[in-house]
Amino acid sequence: MAIDPRLAERRREVAEDRARRKVGRLIRLLVVVGLIGGAAWLLLSPILSVDEVTTSGVEVSTTHSVLVAHDVIAGTPMILIRTGEIESALESDPWIREAVVELDWPGRVSVRVEERDPVAWLSTGEAWGRFAVDGVQLASAPEPDTSLPWIDLGPETGKDEDARRVLGALEFAAALPQELKEGTRVRVESDGELWAEVAGYQVRLGRAVEMAAKALSLAALIREQPASGSILTLLAPTHPAVTPP
Repeated sequence: MAIDPRLAERRREVAEDRARRKVGRLIRLLVVVGLIGGAAWLLLSPILSVDEVTTSGVEVSTTHSVLVAHDVIAGTPMILIRTGEIESALESDPWIREAVVELDWPGRVSVRVEERDPVAWLSTGEAWGRFAVDGVQLASAPEPDTSLPWIDLGPETGKDEDARRVLGALEFAAALPQELKEGTRVRVESDGELWAEVAGYQVRLGRAVEMAAKALSLAALIREQPASGSILTLLAPTHPAVTPP
């Protein structure tokens, strides 16, 4: 059976057009796959891998070991570093108050930490602990040394007032000038008031409020050299009083 030449030509054109579309789709697919593969290779290649890790603020914390544990080391692809996870891991160290991890493309990781400083020894009931001003325990020992103030507020009762006294005493210790820290003792009396022994003086601090201001006011008062054995009262830091012996 003879086929009309025009119909045969049309069929040939349709088949060729269909073949061209298939080839075009295949080429586009190969291009996309190639681009994705190239991008993946680039992101995982030495070109975009860590070649430098800089740290600042590190003195006593475990920053470097945490970074190694999370593969923040030379050769690790930058794309695999999760800054949020690393910051959380760093801040799990009690010595680290805040951590910031930044990626500086193409190959630098910048790590900044702010470490806590111990401000006083605090009796924890069974031992002594070195505490930061925000109430985080940094270390413990059977006996405290004399480099920092001692705080002994007696057994905890589980009341909110306990926490206020602890934080207040820590704030007071942190604000004292360095020359007054050694030998300072802070205690709580039976009526709940805070007292301290500073530079040989008995100091009535009262409630655990405005403790930094009380420390600075006390330092100024002691510089005036009250008579030995005087009781220094700082219920209000702006109105200190001296009771002679």
